Amino acid sequence: MQKQRRMSKRYGSPITFAEIGALWSKANARRVFASAACLSLSLALAACGGDSGVDTTSETTPTLERAAALAAASSTVPLQSSLKMNVSGLSSDASNDRFIVKYKTGTAERGSTSAVQSRLDRLTNAFPAKARHVRRMGIGADVVTTEHKLNARDAKAFMRAIASDPDVEYVEPDTPMSVTMAPNDPEYGMQWGLTSNQKPGVTTAGIRAEGAWDMANGAGTVIAMIDNGVTHHSDLNANILPGYDFTANNRGGDGTNPGITTETCPVVWHGTHVAGIMAAQTNNGVGIAGIAPAAKVVPVRVMNACGRGFTSDVADGVTWAAGGSVSGVPNNAYPAKVINVSLGGGGSCGMTFQNAIDYAVSRGAVVVAAVGNDGNSATNFTPANCRNVISVGGSNRPGLKWVLSNYGQTVDIAAPGDSIWSTYNNGTAAPGTEGYTYMDGTSMAAPMVSGVIALAQSVAPTPLTSPEMRALLTQNVQPFPNGKPDQPIGSGILDANATVIAARSGKIPAAADFTCSEATTIMQVTCKDLSTARGAPIKSWAWNFGTGGPDMVRTQSVAPYANYDYPGTYEITFTVTDSTGAVSKLTRPFQVIPPTLTDLSAGIPLTISAKNGDMQNYDLVVPPGVKSLTFTLSPGTTSQTATLYVRAGTPSTLHPDCESVMVRGGAATCTITNPVAGTYYGILSASTKLSGVSLLATYTQ
Repeated sequence: MQKQRRMSKRYGSPITFAEIGALWSKANARRVFASAACLSLSLALAACGGDSGVDTTSETTPTLERAAALAAASSTVPLQSSLKMNVSGLSSDASNDRFIVKYKTGTAERGSTSAVQSRLDRLTNAFPAKARHVRRMGIGADVVTTEHKLNARDAKAFMRAIASDPDVEYVEPDTPMSVTMAPNDPEYGMQWGLTSNQKPGVTTAGIRAEGAWDMANGAGTVIAMIDNGVTHHSDLNANILPGYDFTANNRGGDGTNPGITTETCPVVWHGTHVAGIMAAQTNNGVGIAGIAPAAKVVPVRVMNACGRGFTSDVADGVTWAAGGSVSGVPNNAYPAKVINVSLGGGGSCGMTFQNAIDYAVSRGAVVVAAVGNDGNSATNFTPANCRNVISVGGSNRPGLKWVLSNYGQTVDIAAPGDSIWSTYNNGTAAPGTEGYTYMDGTSMAAPMVSGVIALAQSVAPTPLTSPEMRALLTQNVQPFPNGKPDQPIGSGILDANATVIAARSGKIPAAADFTCSEATTIMQVTCKDLSTARGAPIKSWAWNFGTGGPDMVRTQSVAPYANYDYPGTYEITFTVTDSTGAVSKLTRPFQVIPPTLTDLSAGIPLTISAKNGDMQNYDLVVPPGVKSLTFTLSPGTTSQTATLYVRAGTPSTLHPDCESVMVRGGAATCTITNPVAGTYYGILSASTKLSGVSLLATYTQ
């Protein structure tokens, strides 16, 4: 407890309940993992016990089938299961029949897809609809589908049943993804985004590509384009390598976009446009100039002709692009060192995306992702909010935020996304004649960054890792010309010239990187420093846990922790400064979830056992009109010691409404007069081993 209490002083005042009311209530604790699309997870918490005299540690374990049926029927989710689930893509008016399930390493299901189907068959009676195995993904997860689409309630029931299986590592919806662009008619000069207002006579804030081309052209670098495929184009063909089509209705091929097959929508030649930005040929007397004109592009088609697809296909595309194996798919003969992802959806980063991205980065790839075009916080757009990606916001011609670009501290860098001229196709359903068009969006900004990374890697004496490349890019940006944008979209505007100069000089910047995890019994988050320094050594480490307090600055690497007063999404920022004064900064969201809760019933005592050091959390709903509320913790023996905390509104001990100690045979008692109606939490912290201890909550009206 000392550790937890100490942090409350270090990080200042808590977030008020009103600020997080939309995120947290007992029946709707929101844990947003990242999933490939609009993810808004509602997790209710476990309700155990409640019968007089029941020892909460001695309940008989039910059979697999029984546990699944109970989980599906329940409206609450134990913490153990909630950590496996990401239901944030299940909005109240949506339906879903595709899910991603990953079984733990060493289980029969992980070793055999037939075992997966057998497991699904075994649990059929617990499911709201019969489930069928579809395919095994490259990250080892499985795509399963139900025999009909499920509404949000039934989809959650299905996922609760799956998550109750101890062999399951995680389950999440195979949520839809979409490309992040918007068509636009010509208004300004072609390719304004490649020049810069730092050049005399130029008024638009582009990326300064001309100087970079004097030093690099991207030769020897392969860029994978995770998109909806390409079409034949004389300005592109020479730089296109064979790819693959991962979409369900057109699986196979070489990554070409065939146009409309079974879709009912206007066709979008999005991938052709993105490919041209990155690697259209230059100085060929035709069309436009690509940023890395000697780089090669592997088209990985994961979106259909409408620009829509599924998380599972995108994740497989990323895995395959980096050189990983996907069942039933020939290996990629041209593993990419840059992977462009100009697509995404709302929500936090789910395990499926994170596993695929981590694998790609482990193979030496740099993953670049667009932050989306909703005009909202980029914290809630995936996969740009995942670890190990470089997230790209959109800037406009004056050098401020493009009107629809998502924004926030999680955006790493800005690049032009306003009226970008690039290769296209004139077909209205099937591929037609080649052409060019303007398009808007962070879909256009991301490939500018990918193209510059290809230039930089092609001349760097030593290849840079993904965190190092992020640091190199952000340390060499152009300043926003008219002051900072009204909302943050990164450290500045992409500067191709400065980035390539730094890369060619052999600079390897110190790079901030980190990962965090949460304790199981308290809302305490501990982070691990993963930063690297292959050049100048790091001299300063600064952490901010997103609670409104000051940075925690250290002169050596530490594993800091923070205690949170309320569940919710927090932006954690880690900044390292090397001996030359160069700064590398990384902000990523972290979802704090409440601990496991056990329901209390007024007037019914609950018998408790606990180990020394354990913390247990209990909740009681107090109706209106109560005059007095009392929690009483009574010992089983005189040698037992524990502290009882009572708090309204959140299961936190940072600022308890009451604190009492059970010691030397005396009970701990907390009484609150005229309590406001709502949920109250009793939190037990054991200082000795406990057995036969009684917790009783009562109130008078």
